[in-house]
Amino acid sequence: MRATFVVLTLAFALTVTGCTKQSGTETKQKTEAEPLCMPVPVRHYQWEERARAITASVKGIDKIVAVQIDKELDVAIQVTNFNRFNLESIQKEVGKKLKEAFPDANIHVTADKRLIKDLQRLSDEPWPTDVKAACQKKKSLKEIEKKMKG
Repeated sequence: MRATFVVLTLAFALTVTGCTKQSGTETKQKTEAEPLCMPVPVRHYQWEERARAITASVKGIDKIVAVQIDKELDVAIQVTNFNRFNLESIQKEVGKKLKEAFPDANIHVTADKRLIKDLQRLSDEPWPTDVKAACQKKKSLKEIEKKMKG
């Protein structure tokens, strides 16, 4: 009885281990076979400038950072002094004005200081001509968007 139990346990362990190795190699092959992000991401500098101008029309904002890659428009605003008490209403007003100006864009507005720095760093870097590097930039923008709440 014990011998049968040991044999079955050993057979089960080998089966599970064997499946894990196969799925690991399949995952590796899928990663290598995946094509680069298509279509190639495009950064829209003229729309970023327009978004900054629209955002600047809202009172109480000290600093504005805007980045638009494809249809993703991310705007970071810095509000200081007594304007901090109206932060939510300022963010909503900025979001509303940007949605009116860019109806097809996915708009994200934040006032988080860490995200402002991350978005500023992304904004300051020149847009790469290499497809792989452009995909990496878009991926880093997606990571920033995940940290944003709206």
